[in-house]
Amino acid sequence: MNTRIEYLYRDGSNYKVPNQQIVEGTLTDRQIKEIIASCDDGEYFVPRQVGLPEDRFGDINDDDHAWFEIQEIVSVDGTPTVDMTAEELYQNFVKASGNWDETLWMEGGGE
Repeated sequence: MNTRIEYLYRDGSNYKVPNQQIVEGTLTDRQIKEIIASCDDGEYFVPRQVGLPEDRFGDINDDDHAWFEIQEIVSVDGTPTVDMTAEELYQNFVKASGNWDETLWMEGGGE
């Protein structure tokens, strides 16, 4: 089993781009709760700060910002889509907790 994390980019005009990635391995319920608790207001995070790709609209404009919203974290049978384990993802969220860098989105725009 592996872990799928679904997250959403919502720009200032409320246009949305869904994102999802699968990492190798699974997370415990406690780890999932800690990931969510590490996010700003329990849902906002900066994907590139935890090693996840950021799919947003092509060109950066005045509506853009750093924040994505966690939608769901679940165990799946799917093949990993990023080179990261569930434990590494968890540790990255723990490390970023309280230290989210909202300037990172300006480094390269969408991927």
